Formats: sequence, structure tokens, C-alpha cells
Amino acid sequence: MKPAPPTAAAVQRAKRRQTSRWLAAFVVLPLGVWFVAGFSRGFEGKSLSNFSLEPLLVIVASCLVFFAWTLVARGGPKPLAGIILLLLLSAGAFAIQHFVPGLRE
Repeated sequence: MKPAPPTAAAVQRAKRRQTSRWLAAFVVLPLGVWFVAGFSRGFEGKSLSNFSLEPLLVIVASCLVFFAWTLVARGGPKPLAGIILLLLLSAGAFAIQHFVPGLRE
């Protein structure tokens, strides 16, 4: 006896779960890279403005890239493209942490 095929509602729930997992990865991973890169250097030369603007920049960039990826992807987002985008965003977060100078208060 064959199992019943999944209903349309079940497929939609699975797509939503997958999308929310990708969004969480797109926010958490680059932000974690930014934090670890700063923690390893002791946040040298960073002011309070840096601690508010840099993570905000990382999160906004991550969300913009995620939404652009989901809009452009035909047939659903592809995992390989998502991993490549995550690597690029993580490299960008690392660069922001290391190469943006400390702002004056």
C-alpha cells in the first residue's frame, strides 16, 4: 500500500519552514562571523557607534541578499547558491569588522 501524497498545505508548511531556516542562517552566520572577528581582536578602536552601526549593516545586507535570492530563484532557492551567498556575506562581515575604522562619538 502506497502512502498518501502530501497535501498542498503540508507542502506550503515545509516550504515556509525551509525559508525561515535559510533566513535565520543568512542573519546568524554573518553576524556571528562579525562578532568572532571582533572578539579575536578585542574590538580594538571600536566605539559605541561601531557596535550599533556595523551589526545593523550586516543584518540589513544579509536580509537584502536573502530576499533578492528568493525572488530571483526559479523553482525555489537552490542550496548551492545559498551556501555561496552565505560565504560571500560572511567574508563581507569579516571585512566590515577589520577594515571599517572606529567612528568618533
